[in-house]
Parts: sequence; C-alpha cells; structure tokens
Amino acid sequence: MRKQILFTLLVFSFLAFGIAVQSTQAQDTEANRYGSSRLNNLSRELVRQTVDLVDRARETMNGGAANTRRDLENAFLAAQVDAAAHLFDDMVKNTRRAAELRDGILIVADLTRRGPTFGANANLWRGVQRAVSDIQRELGAGGGIGNGGGGGVGNNPGDDFPNAPSSGRVSWRGRVDIETQLHIRGNELDTRVVSGPNWGGERYNFTSPMPSRRNIRVEVNKLRGRGTARVIQQPSRDNDFTAVIQILDPNGGAGDYELDIYWR
Repeated sequence: MRKQILFTLLVFSFLAFGIAVQSTQAQDTEANRYGSSRLNNLSRELVRQTVDLVDRARETMNGGAANTRRDLENAFLAAQVDAAAHLFDDMVKNTRRAAELRDGILIVADLTRRGPTFGANANLWRGVQRAVSDIQRELGAGGGIGNGGGGGVGNNPGDDFPNAPSSGRVSWRGRVDIETQLHIRGNELDTRVVSGPNWGGERYNFTSPMPSRRNIRVEVNKLRGRGTARVIQQPSRDNDFTAVIQILDPNGGAGDYELDIYWR
C-alpha cells in the first residue's frame, strides 16, 4: 500500500511539474508578443499607401496603349508589395513576436527598395517607403535589407536597442556622383564631396538636434537612390559627437538621393 501511495504521489508531482512548465512557456510566449496602438496605426497607414499604389499602378498599366517590360514589372511589384503589407498587417493584428515583426517588415522593405525612383508613380513609391521606415523605427529594425544598409558600425544597430523609439531625425536630399559624406553634429549637417563633381543644391531638415551624449545610435534609411548609404562613424566623445554617413554611387553620372537619418 505504501508503495502504491508513493507511486501515486510521484505521478501527481510529475503532472504538476508538467503543467507548471507549460504554463511558464505559455506566459513567456505571451510576454514576447508585441502589441502597441502606434504600431497598429503605422501598419494600417502602410496598407492604405500600398492600396493606393497598386490601384494607380493598375490604372497606369491598363491605360497605356503599349506597356514596356518595366511598366509591367512595376505593376506586378506593386501587387507584391500590397500583398506583403496586408500580410504584415495581419501579423500586427495577431500581436506576433517582435522578432517576427522585424523580420516581416524587413522583407517588405526589400520589396519596396526595388520600386522606381522616377516616373508617374514615383511619389507613391516614396510614400510607401516612408511608411515602411516609420514601422522599422518603431520596431527597432532600422538598416537591414533593402534600405541602403543602415549602421556601418555593427551589422544591425537595431539589435542594441530593439524597441527604443527614435529621439530625433534629419532628412537629406541631394545628388551624388561617386562618393559623398554627411557630417552631422547637433543641428548642423555638412555635405562633403569625397570623390566626383560637386553638384550642390542639397537640402536637409532636422526635427531636433542630435544630442551630445554617450550611448546614442545613429541609423540611416535610403528612401531614394541607386547606390548605398551607411553609417561609417557613430558619434562619441572622441569625434566630438559627430556622425558620418557615407553615400556611394558607383554608376556613371550623378544620382538623386533621399535619406532618412535618425538616432535613438
């Protein structure tokens, strides 16, 4: 009888332990789910932008007497981006894990990178790219695939502060032929042509000065341009809290660029 009682107690102990483990795992899974009203709003805005884009792309394709291969590629790409945005929106509604959401928006960003930088629908493509950039900042997924390679120091600077919102930003537009660097300190931005002709005419706009303190991380999203843009110097005491962005344009002639540079 004593053995039977001990065996019964042992069985109940194992069952209780198993239930406790499952409960802990369920709590961990639930804790890892990412949900925020801001992310929901940004995701809905992205869907709105892609719906407008695919509708306009379809109108452009159907309205043309003879579409080029490029016209067809843009229309099909717009449909892919719209489908991807809707799928990502479903992930947001289902409060998927932050890591999944970051991977998902990077895939969407990779698709939008292939959009045209000129033509009838170029402004709509830029609107979609900006919406994607806003979501990346919210999720701490700046840099990554298809956005010009953010963060020259470290492969993915968003990993250092995975959910930290951006504290400020500066937008920059200009022409680049071979190599140009942007030196940013406080509310000053100095455009320096390293190689190639100086076209001038660049424009920039700060939302707030870049702070002079440690542990700040600068990232860059390329919204327009055929080459690459990356951070090659993070601000620190050693460089008087100056960030340096490198823009490389390897193709012949000058290219138009639009960058979204932000820090957290």
